[in-house]
Amino acid sequence: MFAWTWRLKLLGRRQMIKIKWMQIMLIILMMSVGCASQSTEQTNEKEALEIIDLLVEGDYQNVYSDYFSKDLKKSFPVTNLIQEWEKYIESNGKYLETNIINMSQKGQDYVVVESEVLYTKISMHVRMTFNKENYLVGLHISAGDKVEKIDPDILEEEELIIGEGTSYELGGTLTLPKQIQGKLPAVVLVHGSGPSDRDEAVFAYKPFRDIAWRLAEKGIAVLRYDKRTFTYANEMSSEEIKRFTVYEETVEDAILAGQFLNADDRIDNENIYVIGHSLGGMLAPRIVVEGDIFAGFVSLAGSPRSLWEIIYDQNLAVLQDITDKKERQRQKQLMDDQLEKAKKMEEMSSEEALTETVFGLPAHYLKEMDQFDAGKIAYDIDLPILMLQGEDDFQVDLEKDFNHWHDLLGDKENATFISYPGLNHFFINYEGIGKGTIVEYDVPGTVDVDMMDDLAEWILENSS
Repeated sequence: MFAWTWRLKLLGRRQMIKIKWMQIMLIILMMSVGCASQSTEQTNEKEALEIIDLLVEGDYQNVYSDYFSKDLKKSFPVTNLIQEWEKYIESNGKYLETNIINMSQKGQDYVVVESEVLYTKISMHVRMTFNKENYLVGLHISAGDKVEKIDPDILEEEELIIGEGTSYELGGTLTLPKQIQGKLPAVVLVHGSGPSDRDEAVFAYKPFRDIAWRLAEKGIAVLRYDKRTFTYANEMSSEEIKRFTVYEETVEDAILAGQFLNADDRIDNENIYVIGHSLGGMLAPRIVVEGDIFAGFVSLAGSPRSLWEIIYDQNLAVLQDITDKKERQRQKQLMDDQLEKAKKMEEMSSEEALTETVFGLPAHYLKEMDQFDAGKIAYDIDLPILMLQGEDDFQVDLEKDFNHWHDLLGDKENATFISYPGLNHFFINYEGIGKGTIVEYDVPGTVDVDMMDDLAEWILENSS
């Protein structure tokens, strides 16, 4: 049986599945007679780097004329070289660097140089075989892993510690535009449920990384960090876990992150915003009020409802996949029993709540969260508020959650609401097998650019 919190705990701990691109290999290995010169590995390494520099610059003719052996020229014309190279780099970002990863001697006459050519969106593997006269007689080009790297000419990232000196120091990353013009508006990214790294990596997604890079390109500083339950889950004592609440899980560290930005001279401390996703979006109003340093907040697929209500609805949806009628009825009864228990949590004493569970979660955790009415807190906030929702989100409901926000805050001039057709819980568009299930998250995708641009526009407009 799946619940929202349980599901995200699972996803948050999974490593991003690397997608191997189809390797298209060109292997040409022929004997060649060229000008006489002494062949050494050092010479071949230097020549390999020169060849890649020319290919990156698009100077294919010089590679063909100066480095190809006679026989290679006959079998592999320059038009083929252009075609083979450019089909890999098309739309794959900006060139970053080349690394020699291996060199080996093949017999008495050949040296093989293997290298990795890194662009911002792809790595390429290039293997070159040189004869003893230092001419190319073999070339092997293949696409490596799909990667995502920042463009160093546009952005820069700094590693940092959130909560330095506390019992729960957290690793983080501050993303900044390369050319800083005056003090920058800034945001703190706040995770959803469960253990999560700073990118909020879920299967093949890294939504917080996507958002950080896009907003920084627009002139906004972005701070993201590893969640406490991601870093310290195995080190917490049973007593700590027993008394754990969303304050320790999320609120406290988000405030510490805001304080970190507030102390940075490059940041406009009057324009630091919270962007919370899912559970983070539910807690964003509380973070703003308790932090007292934020200029407003964004809720991405958050909800003003109780967490246990959402868990019940999600489990109800999962029941539809159970084909055995008796088993479905049995599971439904178990869920209904937990729902009734959740409705009576308010009557539990603090000590009783420490010993009970509801939907598999500590009653103490849910009871503490219910003491803070997200809708009421948000209504009392006079700062700018932005509510965003993907209309194909199967975890947080458009009608019950997003529209509920609108019902509560629709008359407030400081609140803005935008929903996006076709986008899922992570604001990624998916059309394919398994749509509407967690299978979606297994297919690589990036956060919708229009949504991120709306985010940037809202922050910049409110910071002007």
